[in-house]
Amino acid sequence: MKTVTGDEDRADAALVSEIVGVLSEAGLVCLPCGGRYRIVADLTDAGAVMELMQSKHRVQRAPALVFVDSLAMLATVTDELDAAARVLAQAFWPGRLTIRAALRESLPAKVQKLLGGQKSRVGVRVPASALARAVVGKLGRPLLVSSANYESKGGDSSVAQVRKNFGTRVRLLVDQGDLTPEPSSTVVEIVDGRVVIDREGAIDASELEAALAGS
Repeated sequence: MKTVTGDEDRADAALVSEIVGVLSEAGLVCLPCGGRYRIVADLTDAGAVMELMQSKHRVQRAPALVFVDSLAMLATVTDELDAAARVLAQAFWPGRLTIRAALRESLPAKVQKLLGGQKSRVGVRVPASALARAVVGKLGRPLLVSSANYESKGGDSSVAQVRKNFGTRVRLLVDQGDLTPEPSSTVVEIVDGRVVIDREGAIDASELEAALAGS
């Protein structure tokens, strides 16, 4: 594992290029984002997706998170661009709102299978992190994202623990030191035109309702 110093709030051009270089070769990168370290991989590369899942000791059908940099890129992940979802995305992206939606059929078949098949749903958002957004934008493709810990275990805010757990799997670690955990994102999905909150986090129900009422 190569380690470089970085800050999630700064999109240093040289660092972004180095990260994208690794991702373009189906490698895994670990970077700080939202008060925890995240392992990221090119969503469109089945080998990279498999490597991420294996690094986490993860089974198929586990919940998946995808980072995009815009509504335009969201359309490459899902066909479900419901009007209510679009309003919420425009109101809270970049930020801590995750919208769950079905995978687009045009994604590689092996990627779909690894993530649970065509009927599976993934959470999608434009991250608040300037570094993560810049990486997605320069790569030009969505990122599959997972917290840098094992299932039901902590340690994703500790750089030492991340090195210990993933040093043989992750090719590049962006080190911002130990991080202070931040509130989780709010997770929603649109069911029959109605917004359903799967997990309330940084954005509460009243804020969602206000955004929809003002549209």
